[in-house]
Amino acid sequence: MTSVWILSDLHVDAAPWVPPPGPRVDIAIVAGDVANGLCRRALPWLAEHIVPHADAVVYVPGNHDLWGCRLPDEIERARGNAIEAGIRLLDLGQVLNVGRLQVIGATLWTDYRIGGEGTRAAAMATCGDRRDGMRDHRRIQTRDARGTPAAFRPQDAAALHTRHRARIEEALSAPWDGSRIVVTHHAPHSGSLLHGEVRETIDAAYASDLSAILEGTGAPDLWIHGHVHVSRGYVVGRTRILANPRGHDTSFRRRDGTWADERENPRFDGNLVVEI
Repeated sequence: MTSVWILSDLHVDAAPWVPPPGPRVDIAIVAGDVANGLCRRALPWLAEHIVPHADAVVYVPGNHDLWGCRLPDEIERARGNAIEAGIRLLDLGQVLNVGRLQVIGATLWTDYRIGGEGTRAAAMATCGDRRDGMRDHRRIQTRDARGTPAAFRPQDAAALHTRHRARIEEALSAPWDGSRIVVTHHAPHSGSLLHGEVRETIDAAYASDLSAILEGTGAPDLWIHGHVHVSRGYVVGRTRILANPRGHDTSFRRRDGTWADERENPRFDGNLVVEI
């Protein structure tokens, strides 16, 4: 058996956090959003606080990791920085084998089809709205086909989703005599959404329906994700889906000395370890 420590959405730049003391594990998997700035904040924090506690550390970048960055440039720098820090950065479907356990990781983004094909255009328009939409599309830059700096729009996220999903499916189609984990930042099923189902147009920015993979012959044993800021644990097909996000924590001590618990996800378990 392999011990796997699961974390995501720590947002330590908004509210500092240090992992509680715990046993050393075989592999730590962090499914994105440690802090805004992948190279500047997220990877150094992982190197200090996670690497000493695991034989292997996997990090899948989240959307917040790329805020204030130009996406392709930041990812390219991060790959080298991660190697130096002893971290395996899996951003677009790369594979890491640890004994008889295979880990496949990608940010994934979304295809904006979680509410059905007929809702896709409206979902992309809502998520891309420059005032009330997803801040990713105001805080992240990319490069266009000519390499010129450009805004990161929903169309860019959807194109990355197509690429990342194809890489995941390709890896899952290859023979493997052991267990498999897929790690993404964005969720693979509507069951991971805030209400456990699609209710709002903006839900399309958080999950895609990957039931075809989860219920297929090459389905992984475990799918770990983040992004939703609610704990999740359920099964689709033969795949167990888990999310253990910390989310934001604005707790504070009142003037009378009592503690105001303002944790976004009180179910977060900083010591969540599963055996696979």
